[in-house]
Amino acid sequence: MNSAISAIDDTDRALVHALQLAPRASWELLGPVLGARPDTLARRWERLTGAGEAWLSGLGLRTGVTKPCMAWVEVTCTAGTSPSVGDVLVADPHALGIEHTTGSRDLLVFVAVPDLPTLYAYLSCRVQRIPGVVGTRTSMVTAVHYAPDRWRLDQLTPAQIGLLTRRTRRPAASAAPDRSAVAPLQEEDRPLVLALSSDARRSVASLAREFRMSESTVRRRLARLEGGQSLRYSCALASALSGWPVSATLWAEASEYELADCAAVAAGLRETRVCMSVSGPWNFMISARLRTVEDLSRYTAELTRRLPGLRITDSAVALQVRKTEAQELDRRGHRVRTVTPDIWSDPIPDNSDPLGPGCP
Repeated sequence: MNSAISAIDDTDRALVHALQLAPRASWELLGPVLGARPDTLARRWERLTGAGEAWLSGLGLRTGVTKPCMAWVEVTCTAGTSPSVGDVLVADPHALGIEHTTGSRDLLVFVAVPDLPTLYAYLSCRVQRIPGVVGTRTSMVTAVHYAPDRWRLDQLTPAQIGLLTRRTRRPAASAAPDRSAVAPLQEEDRPLVLALSSDARRSVASLAREFRMSESTVRRRLARLEGGQSLRYSCALASALSGWPVSATLWAEASEYELADCAAVAAGLRETRVCMSVSGPWNFMISARLRTVEDLSRYTAELTRRLPGLRITDSAVALQVRKTEAQELDRRGHRVRTVTPDIWSDPIPDNSDPLGPGCP
């Protein structure tokens, strides 16, 4: 592992940070920001992605103009079976994130499906019937306050960030029609979105060839989906190489009218990667990236200092992150493969594997 760490330098981290801010920016545009030749940046990115040390993925979760049903599922397993249960769930397109954790659950799984009936079928006829699973507890996501694609490395200088922002800023449309803030992800958009799940920097030309569209049509669809919140990009560096190797999850409780303020304060902390409102015994969840396990107590202390009305009720540290944002990871946190996040597919195995009464 030491050799892998030494192979990553500050320019690599700056490149990842730049792609977090401008995922599909050309190498020519990024070159002056990073002080490197475009072909050098391209070679660096090819090396990073080829080794699974970094990746840039696209995720589109909307169905029509509505968001999917998203939930955190805590899975309890019989002794010794959590690795095999994790293996099954890693291959599942509906399980976008999977962690082996400390605490009262063996696995913490982030799930996305189109609607509530599909979630019921997925849990009762899929997850709960995996050999070794003895129980589940589900918390529905009721609001996403801070999504994981907004977490950033801290490698670029303020001057570099300002230059990148100026170079990638889109001109405002002077006479643009009034539109909804949400662009529908239509059925015909799904193959295009899924094609970006493993490599969100795929060229417009390659996408046009694959889907037999004109390049202008591909550009127009991508711009509509990006601008309308239906397609988001996530650029990540393997956690051990990023300097933030520890993943922790907190469950908390606050008055409903204070949740927006809690989310704003939590999002302002450097370590916060995700914060969501959820249903269940507690109504708030926070995921954080930490430099050490010992930093968890400092982080929770800072949260409660800034938010006296927030009561932290439980916490868990990830022993191993198996999957994040539909990317399967190895024990070092390197990407192994992408499990195409087709959340619209049927979550129930085919009829060759009978599931018993109550399942279609």
